[in-house]
Amino acid sequence: MLLLIGGGRPSVLAILLLSGTGAVLWSREHPPPDMHTVRRDGPLRLLQWAVGLLPTDRVDWGQAMLGELDRIERRSGRWRFALGCVTGVVLLPPWGSDGPMAVLVAAALGSVVVFGIGFVHFGLATNPWNWVMLAILAVLVMSSLVAVSVQLRRPGVARLGLVGGLFVAAAWLVVSGFTWQGIISPIYSVGAWSGPAVLIGVPLVVGVGGAWRSKSASVGRRAARLAGASAGLAMFFISTIAVLAIDGGQRDPGAGVAGGVSESFSNVAMLFLIFLPSATATIGWVAATATARLGIVDPAQRSHDSMNTPKAARQVAEGTQRRSTGRLLLLLAVVVVVVMGVALFFEAR
Repeated sequence: MLLLIGGGRPSVLAILLLSGTGAVLWSREHPPPDMHTVRRDGPLRLLQWAVGLLPTDRVDWGQAMLGELDRIERRSGRWRFALGCVTGVVLLPPWGSDGPMAVLVAAALGSVVVFGIGFVHFGLATNPWNWVMLAILAVLVMSSLVAVSVQLRRPGVARLGLVGGLFVAAAWLVVSGFTWQGIISPIYSVGAWSGPAVLIGVPLVVGVGGAWRSKSASVGRRAARLAGASAGLAMFFISTIAVLAIDGGQRDPGAGVAGGVSESFSNVAMLFLIFLPSATATIGWVAATATARLGIVDPAQRSHDSMNTPKAARQVAEGTQRRSTGRLLLLLAVVVVVVMGVALFFEAR
């Protein structure tokens, strides 16, 4: 399976190593919350996050939602209200970013249409596993659109993230050699250096550039996430066209056209909807944080959470910080397991 065996293994190991480094840097950049003042309320924290996505001229909306949540006592009701508000905030078009969002939505819809044409034309419906693949692809495309919508609302992120996305997509196209077969399998189309270049080198440039240009590590990290999601959607759209253009491309001897097309669709989905966004976000996150730690970014702008706390509070919260770091590493491990699980599913097909 592409990127998970053979020539892709060094890149995977490097990304996992840098992910661990990023987790440590992140834990050092973010002071732990004061457990005496922070209420452990999932719906409240979720709604506060959604309110933070609203523009300044819609702050009253956020305050009204928080006020309404405070009146709801039953936990199930609080969760329903919070999730409804989050859905409304995330699915509304980002203010001031309608053009880029419309383009990315069009790319997502275009990829769905092209995939649907291939699904019918090559008779993929006869294999039950292809329906499972279709459901997974729908979830991945919707998740990418939601991720883009969220990041476009963040102050100072849209321009840097979209420019970074263009840079990432252009790098993958260059590596592909601008051929249909190269777009389907870009890692192997140029040489052994292409994998580390697009999976590590390009995200490093995006993360460092975003943090340096914005003078903020948090903006740099968010720009890397937006760059990965937007580039992934764009490349997935292009790659679905490539699969149809050459009937799935190269395949094993004896394999039918339908099998080759199905395998190519699953490969490009794994590559552009999971691996490209994950690698760009992870490596870009590490690069932006390291840029701040090295003093290239103004320390006062390193993170929106980097406000000083009293020394005594820091000492009291040391144990909490260690637990928070442990939870972060556990979450990272869960994400890696999920990604590998999806990869094994596609491989088992």
